[in-house]
Amino acid sequence: MPKLTVRAAKVDDAEAIARLVNQAFLAERLFIKGERTDTAGIRGLFAKGDFLLGFLDSALAACIYVEPHKPRAYLGLLSVDPARQHTGLGSELMAAAEEHCRAAGCAFVDLRFINHRNELLRFYTRLGYHESGTAPFPDTALMKMPFHFIQMSKALA
Repeated sequence: MPKLTVRAAKVDDAEAIARLVNQAFLAERLFIKGERTDTAGIRGLFAKGDFLLGFLDSALAACIYVEPHKPRAYLGLLSVDPARQHTGLGSELMAAAEEHCRAAGCAFVDLRFINHRNELLRFYTRLGYHESGTAPFPDTALMKMPFHFIQMSKALA
């Protein structure tokens, strides 16, 4: 498999990012009404953080949102093209995001996901994350069934 090339996203990438996130988050359609995000939502996130994009050759294969605020950082929207999931790209991009957070002076990183996504609990645990709490979903009108967020954290020593 070719090596993943990672670069910081530009606002002009928002449409491609939204498309990739919505494809990668299809599993959440069981729990949440509608698309996971849209281009305007992605553009709005650029005001608080950054996206890292992972390319295989010239094709966008993965992305992640990174919001560093010393001493902690938040990672979200890890998305891998469904045709390329389970190939290690998510782990590679997580490592790049963690390095980005270290370079920004962060000592810890936090993330969250829907509690019904047991595969994500296993994935993040393998990467060294530990459960740190729970949080409610902010818009109950979008919920198709009850759920909450599992929060996980990792020290970036």
